[in-house]
Amino acid sequence: MVTVINKEKLKEDIARAGFTLTGLAKNIKCSKAHISSIVNHERNPSATIAVKICEQIKGQFDTYFFIESVHKKKQITTNK
Repeated sequence: MVTVINKEKLKEDIARAGFTLTGLAKNIKCSKAHISSIVNHERNPSATIAVKICEQIKGQFDTYFFIESVHKKKQITTNK
């Protein structure tokens, strides 16, 4: 799972790159609502969207995002 680690820096660098959320969303082919929810920590981006954001704003992935390893434990059941 990809999470945003620095939302203020992400917002700042989106603006510094000359983008509105609408413009950024259009360039990476997703909705403004989706970008807004990522930037405001309401939703986690897919790795693909996170990479596309970084490419557009010319930023390093690890400045804004963190990849968290999520493993589900296999539950073993026994019949008695």
